[in-house]
Amino acid sequence: MKTIPCNEVTSSDEIARQAERDDLILIRDGHAVALVMPFDDDDLEWYARERDPAFLASIARARQQVATGRSTSHASLKKELGLE
Repeated sequence: MKTIPCNEVTSSDEIARQAERDDLILIRDGHAVALVMPFDDDDLEWYARERDPAFLASIARARQQVATGRSTSHASLKKELGLE
């Protein structure tokens, strides 16, 4: 991880070039203001999916089901599917 200053002379092209190789912390007035990291098309697909309200709601429902005991153990699922 590398830190670089973020000011009016910092080129966004230079930031992008460096971020292709390593995580960057942008520093302004001595404080971290952004994290820039390598990112490709596959990452973009996952990023969008992980922020989809329907996906987040499904995770919340699953957590609630586990918390209230409405889930199936791995062993029970294998038995039910005939995978033992």
